[in-house]
Amino acid sequence: MSDLILEIVEGPAAGKQVFMDAALDVGREPGLPLHLDDGQVSRRHARFSLQGADVVVEDLGSTNGTYVNEQPISSPRMLRPGDKVRLGLTVLELRTRQQVAARPSAVQVRPALTAIDNDILVQVPENQLAPVADVPPAGPIATAAPAPPPAPAAAEPAQQPAAPGLAPFKAQQTPAAYVPQEVVGDPQAEGDYGAISRWVDVQVKQQRNVAAIAMLSASALAVIIYFGLS
Repeated sequence: MSDLILEIVEGPAAGKQVFMDAALDVGREPGLPLHLDDGQVSRRHARFSLQGADVVVEDLGSTNGTYVNEQPISSPRMLRPGDKVRLGLTVLELRTRQQVAARPSAVQVRPALTAIDNDILVQVPENQLAPVADVPPAGPIATAAPAPPPAPAAAEPAQQPAAPGLAPFKAQQTPAAYVPQEVVGDPQAEGDYGAISRWVDVQVKQQRNVAAIAMLSASALAVIIYFGLS
């Protein structure tokens, strides 16, 4: 008889133990040596076999795969005592007789979940509520402390004297850009250009006055219409 035992530690059949005396096919099919009532397990999911004193597990082309210590396998994998094999939602652990003698079951106890139904939202009758202590009236409202006076403005930094040896900067004067270079130095051309400039200036002033009168007229008309409709 083999010294190794497979125990279901998680799943619908948790606590079941099987001695590894020969090859062991595991799946959802009822006629298999180890039948698992697990909807995530294939009909013929995996096979455990003996190779000397060791156990080897291989996947038989299952839908959801076979995992050893949460690692998927694609070829036969040798197991050591303490290794866990997951098939669907079922976990099997390889154990020795000595481990079973020291600890009869490796099933981990999990806390039961509280069932919650629609009654959780039903309002509790007022007579079943715990009494509430009277709340003392609130005291006078504390007034906020006056704001501190603003800090005095920092004095403007004194103008630093120019560094010795540096001459003061002088802006370079350039001729007006609006005077054509062709008329500079020619008395006749300068006179003609000045006449044209004065004429243009008069026209601009006239247009500006007309625009101002138009704006005033529009404003007066708007006031007359407003008071006339009131």
